[in-house]
Amino acid sequence: MLTVKRVGLSSSRLLIDLAAAALLLPLSLVLTASTNGFVGKYLQSQAPTLAWIATAAIPSCVAICCLYALLGDKRALSWPRLQTENRNRVLRLSAIWLMVWLAGSTAFAIMAGQWIVYARGLPPIAAFLVFGPLGEELLFRGLVYERVRALPPHAALWPVLISSFAFSAHHLWLNTAPGGLALTQVLFTIPMGIVLAL
Repeated sequence: MLTVKRVGLSSSRLLIDLAAAALLLPLSLVLTASTNGFVGKYLQSQAPTLAWIATAAIPSCVAICCLYALLGDKRALSWPRLQTENRNRVLRLSAIWLMVWLAGSTAFAIMAGQWIVYARGLPPIAAFLVFGPLGEELLFRGLVYERVRALPPHAALWPVLISSFAFSAHHLWLNTAPGGLALTQVLFTIPMGIVLAL
């Protein structure tokens, strides 16, 4: 109770933030695969011509958008106005991270003994390039980050680390690569989550 008074939060708001953070962390691990899998099985049995919707990760993206509409900070969706110096810094960091991702993908392919195909066909490519990243950003850098940031103590590093580790665990959960190859993706997604959260 002292913590609630010290940071100026009402006890009901603190309980809501704490419950939301506690539920979002485990939910973030299974939400994407479970939602797309359930909707995919349903569509395959009821409307097979629409099964591509689940393959494109649209159901999980819609579910995450609904969660964000209920629990998220709407102000966070506004586009920030970056000064030229900051814009150049963001572009430089993005270019460096793209190079790191390409190098990591190459190393992953060398360890696997072949190039890894992430997606074949339009629905999987849409999932990989559009709906998956959109859902992940809203979930990890949106909901998880915001809910952890709202909890006392208000340390700037905790939301970054927790959302990054949840992002990485989510990718380990989704990864079907055997043994050590899945861990290489985790070693890549932790720093990637930190870069994206900053």
